[in-house]
Amino acid sequence: MDTLSHGLWVTALARGVNLKSPHKIKVRWMVLWGVLPDLFSFSPAVAWMLWQMFYKGVEFSHIPRPEIMPPEVRNTFLIFRFTETLYHMSHSFIIFFTLFFLVWAIRWYTCAYLQKSVTTLLEHSHQQSTRHTPYWEITGWFIHILIDIPSHSEVFYPTLFLWPLSDVRFDGVSWGNKQFMITNYSCLLMVFILLSVFRRVKLRRGVK
Repeated sequence: MDTLSHGLWVTALARGVNLKSPHKIKVRWMVLWGVLPDLFSFSPAVAWMLWQMFYKGVEFSHIPRPEIMPPEVRNTFLIFRFTETLYHMSHSFIIFFTLFFLVWAIRWYTCAYLQKSVTTLLEHSHQQSTRHTPYWEITGWFIHILIDIPSHSEVFYPTLFLWPLSDVRFDGVSWGNKQFMITNYSCLLMVFILLSVFRRVKLRRGVK
């Protein structure tokens, strides 16, 4: 799926959770994690294309475009092979869960260590309440991968969600398909309208 849509879907999810849960998610950070896999994967290729245009003077129409190349041609370019490797790394559940639990363990250890120097009951109580809490904002990354599995075809960067342990993939519907794009953004519009309605109802009822 396109990067903008990833950011919008994660925004909608975070706002929906915040409407129901007393433990609020930081929307901006979750959105950052929601778009980071694409930024990580494609930024080098975008930088290469800009360098071709502005430094080497190549016209945009003459710059190799990975989205219009068959895989066998795209793989002849080092930059696109590098991009594909980055894509596999950033779109793998294996990599995600490894970092998710690593971050959780670091938070756990940090809170336990800081408790040794707590001097007030209030600070102690706060540490106790946050010690077991995962860093939920990072799940924006998980949602990104989940969305990309059915929205990428075999032709253009299929999502190897179990990389590097397996090359299993799903031949989905390309997000670049016009009908898919219309459906996607129509659904996003409806979701944000519903979120706005629920928020107004909640405010009228005086629920904080």
